[in-house]
Amino acid sequence: MPLPRVFLKWFAIGAVAAGFLAWSQSNEVGGLAAMLQVGETSELRPYIEAELGPIPLARGNGHDGQIYYAMGLDLIGDEAPELVDHGGYRYRRILFPLISSLGGLLGGEALLWGMVVVTVAATGLAAGMVAVLARHHGRSELFALAVLLNPGIWLSIRLLTADTLAIATMTVGLLALILGRPRGWLWFSLSVLSKDVYLATPGGLAVSRELSRWRLVAIPAAVLIAWMTWVTVAIGDGFTGRGNLAWPFTGIVESWGHWSGLAGDDLVYLVFALLSVLTGLVYGAWAGGRLRWPILAWSVLGVISSNWVWDFGNNAARVFAPIVILIAIDVACRAMVGGATPKIVEPGQA
Repeated sequence: MPLPRVFLKWFAIGAVAAGFLAWSQSNEVGGLAAMLQVGETSELRPYIEAELGPIPLARGNGHDGQIYYAMGLDLIGDEAPELVDHGGYRYRRILFPLISSLGGLLGGEALLWGMVVVTVAATGLAAGMVAVLARHHGRSELFALAVLLNPGIWLSIRLLTADTLAIATMTVGLLALILGRPRGWLWFSLSVLSKDVYLATPGGLAVSRELSRWRLVAIPAAVLIAWMTWVTVAIGDGFTGRGNLAWPFTGIVESWGHWSGLAGDDLVYLVFALLSVLTGLVYGAWAGGRLRWPILAWSVLGVISSNWVWDFGNNAARVFAPIVILIAIDVACRAMVGGATPKIVEPGQA
């Protein structure tokens, strides 16, 4: 099957699967607006209800979907940053609300639907990219299931967060590099503007004696720093770490006491995250593929993440969802015979 048809096939499968999951979640929680997980005690509640009216509420402070919605309403940060924790940190991740709101044109239910459409389309895009990479190297298109069966992806769809968009743009960047297309750095720049931690992928790819490869991380890093500088000037705290990093294994050890109280679903997500990090460490240490350094970068990130990340399984599963996808791409892009690894074309080469 020609590669464009492979992409369209898996884009459709991914989008339909994501759409079905979003529809199921909407029915389960009481409507599309409930997917934003606006908390009963959240300071964003009156701000969002002014747009959507009374909506089903989540317990406590809610989850991140409400923050992305508020950012979509207020892209330049006039009001929303004061209503969320670490406003400057949140505004570093601007791409998802920017696209979902069509640059600030949409509000109300239109913005909510925009978030759903972007999430669904990003899932299809990521699945299509992985399928194309696998098929190009003579492997099964079923490697795309690393996206569709990924619990971190499921959570991002259910919670309407930026993770699916960050993963989608990351996979496009990888396709550009492995197939020798120019400007992979552009897609990595979009990925880090979706979620800054995705700098781990181009950072890992840049590990080389070839100085030209450092462009892969230098340009996305420069874009991110420029945006963080603007956020600092306009909002404040654009460079804050928000306590997400700690000494190795400290976050995991400190979170043990919380895990016994997790519900069944959260335990599944937690096990997935722990196994992803462990598998990434082992695979990255032993594999000779060009993607070993991005895989190790993400896995080491898991080791040094604080209890802010590890206390709850749903957070960790979303954060470390790329590890499984990167391993799948690395395996898929090896030749059927001889074990050759993905070829990364130098920046600037066609």
